[in-house]
Amino acid sequence: MKYYSGISLVVIIFLMSFTPKQGGHIEFSCYKMHKATNTCHFNFTVDGAKFRYVDMGCRYSKKLEEVIQKVKDGTLALAKDWKIDCPEKKPD
Repeated sequence: MKYYSGISLVVIIFLMSFTPKQGGHIEFSCYKMHKATNTCHFNFTVDGAKFRYVDMGCRYSKKLEEVIQKVKDGTLALAKDWKIDCPEKKPD
């Protein structure tokens, strides 16, 4: 009996560890290059929350559409909050 309950507990923890794809509403906010550290910061807004992707070595600096597509596919790891703020959008 303990064996089955242990296996079921492991299965439940395993299934709960998966997260669904990124949120439905993903918006690219801005891109900034930090030349002193050779990093590029891509800021995104996912369902109203701020996320960032920091590209060490700026490999994707000329491939903005590829980065956006990877975020929408959920294959690019995003960090919470922005390190470098984006300029505020001007109201129309």
